[in-house]
Amino acid sequence: MKNIEELFERGKAQMDSTQVPDELEMRLRYALEKAEQKPLSFYQRHAKQMKIAVALVFALLISFNYDVIASYGKQLFGYDQVMDGTLRELNNLGKGQLIGKSHTFPNGVSLTVDYVMLDENQLLLFYTVKAPSGDASEALFPVMSLKGFFGESRFISSQGLINEEESEVKYIASFEPTSLLTRRLTLNFALNEPGVSTPAEITFALDRNTAMGHILKKELNQAITVDQTKLKFLSIVASPTQTVIKGSAQSILGLAIDTLSGERFRPMDINLRLIANGEAVEAKGRGLSTDMKGITFQTNFDALPVPLKELKLELVSFSADHDVNQQYNLSREEKNQVLDILGQLVEINSIEATNGETLITLTSEESLVLTKVYLLADGKRIALEETINDDYEKSLDGTIKHQRTLRFPGTGKDLQLEVLRMTYSKNYNKVIDIPLD
Repeated sequence: MKNIEELFERGKAQMDSTQVPDELEMRLRYALEKAEQKPLSFYQRHAKQMKIAVALVFALLISFNYDVIASYGKQLFGYDQVMDGTLRELNNLGKGQLIGKSHTFPNGVSLTVDYVMLDENQLLLFYTVKAPSGDASEALFPVMSLKGFFGESRFISSQGLINEEESEVKYIASFEPTSLLTRRLTLNFALNEPGVSTPAEITFALDRNTAMGHILKKELNQAITVDQTKLKFLSIVASPTQTVIKGSAQSILGLAIDTLSGERFRPMDINLRLIANGEAVEAKGRGLSTDMKGITFQTNFDALPVPLKELKLELVSFSADHDVNQQYNLSREEKNQVLDILGQLVEINSIEATNGETLITLTSEESLVLTKVYLLADGKRIALEETINDDYEKSLDGTIKHQRTLRFPGTGKDLQLEVLRMTYSKNYNKVIDIPLD
């Protein structure tokens, strides 16, 4: 009996020194306020006798399960169908910060900032838009900003899910990560009404103790030669929410030289595959930009598996728009004439003159597009009117040929095809190893 009493005394002392997480306290308080009033039960009539026993049991539960309860208190509910598998797992682990701050416009439309996840790659803002008397997806302007004392976190993208009544949307928006010194953030948004925009804001404290860092961060300094340039892979940052590969397609100096020489190329798409432990990591998005740094690219992938044993990066294909600025003679008599345009073969299937127009049917690889082309008829330049009769045919080796007809409003005896620009894609399937040490 003495041992039991000593155990109870220790449990009571531990309970007195234990602080319950704020989020859990809020949930329990709300549940108590919503509870119905009922007649006194046997246990209520003997509450004084029961209170000590319940308190001691609760103290023991707290002492053995404090981490579990704290994690539960930080979880976000209602976003299961908006989150992907990675975010659901992080949410289950309590990796984020509950906010719970709202703004309501006079017409009843409201926005509530529910939750924030922050790591080295991005800040994820979970928010709810409610429009009791209208379409919640159209209630607010889609463009919003997130500002702190040390600058603005640029909006990247968002996704959401609307309920059946179309009165509520759950959104997850991605922003650039904030400065390490940022402690308060202000979300700026606006009500969308016909002919008028009503601005509003929500300010909240940012708990940096809930922020996550990175799993892997390395300078790559590796390159793959493509067409007229080298794709330089500069860095990889893998955080709990996503993995980001950054690189450069052309320096600002190379861009200036190509512009002056009239032989520019403009990357259109860089298709990368990230392979971790022998399995492809899901791609989340990619983009290209041109600024004072030159032409840079970025590809986002899902989070990396743990434990990570092997990591490879594959350049699957590269597509660019090239300056050509060449003229090619066309022969009406020669069948299936082949033009060599920057090493790409374009087959002229037929040339027809009808009703004062010239129709040129040609076949090329699927990705090849003559993005700026003219017909020179007896020295007169004629602009392309339209492209018609698009057909695609897959050969036995898996390649796809694209046949189409170019319609030019004019004709003549001596014909030339003037190609100023052309886009095409090449498959490379080149792989580089990413060291993990």
